[in-house]
Amino acid sequence: MSDIFISHATADQPLAEMVVDLLADAIGVPETSIFCSSVPGHGNPLTYDFNHNMLQQIQNPKLVVLLMTPAYMDSAFCLMELGATWALQLKPLPIVVPPVSFVEVTRTIGFRQGWNITDTSGLESIRQTVLDTLGIEGRGNHNFERKRKRWAVDLQLRLKELQPSPKVPRSEYNQVLEASTLAESRLNLRSKQVGELTAEIKKLQKRLSALRSKRPVVLIAEGEPLIALDLQQIIEDAGCILGGVVRTASELIEVAERVQPDIITTEISLADGSSGIDAVNEILTFHDVSAIVITRTPEALLKGPRPEPVFLVTKPFDPGTLMRVIEEAHGAVMRRRDARP
Repeated sequence: MSDIFISHATADQPLAEMVVDLLADAIGVPETSIFCSSVPGHGNPLTYDFNHNMLQQIQNPKLVVLLMTPAYMDSAFCLMELGATWALQLKPLPIVVPPVSFVEVTRTIGFRQGWNITDTSGLESIRQTVLDTLGIEGRGNHNFERKRKRWAVDLQLRLKELQPSPKVPRSEYNQVLEASTLAESRLNLRSKQVGELTAEIKKLQKRLSALRSKRPVVLIAEGEPLIALDLQQIIEDAGCILGGVVRTASELIEVAERVQPDIITTEISLADGSSGIDAVNEILTFHDVSAIVITRTPEALLKGPRPEPVFLVTKPFDPGTLMRVIEEAHGAVMRRRDARP
């Protein structure tokens, strides 16, 4: 068994490692005399039963260093080690890490003197306590002074990384509870206003639907820029709303999801060789739309799954014919939407 048992939370391993280095490098405690379960070389050997070895190590060390951090106070396993220290009447050295206070020392192991880890002037007392307890000579003063200065710098970094306690003070909990109750009360008082706003939104949605029924939103998918320009001009001259012009299937799906068009005009094969038909089929899984295929190869519609219903315009197209098809396609999609419950 080791002479010094460092009781700490696993979450505080970097801080525990600093304590081990302080004992070994600055004070001069032999490494074999220090047990610290989370620090390599000072913990449980391979193949050892963890719980059994921890129980053996806590039986009779000369000094138990209690690294009392927020994570330590929240750990049931650490509190068992704390209880064992008290029950076995071992010699404890409480190291208090803010925001933990000395009140926690008094509440757990009684009126014991401890060390606030931020008080670097107390390092000399720690050194003397360790040397006297173990009965060793330790390292010289010059070495200790060098290590103490380095300790103060490294400690600030470690404390910033310290894991906070997930628990909150009762006063803070009560404040949040009071604020929540007040918010719920206000919400109840405004329920009537919310209902009125909801009704108004529904009215606006109906008006928007009526407006869109008169001016359909058309999304163009065409790989040839000049044809796309002609389509855009025809659609805008007819008073339709242009939802966008895209050149590939992926663009068509992306824009359709965003603008929710009433009608999509598409060529079968788009600019990058992707399929306008496949894109429309995917869009129909999340949005009801009428599809107009404007193509030089209408026979390609016979191959593979196609949207239902689908409207066909063969290139080169007549503007008047195209507009009649758009009107028919728009009427079809509006009838489907009106028929939905």
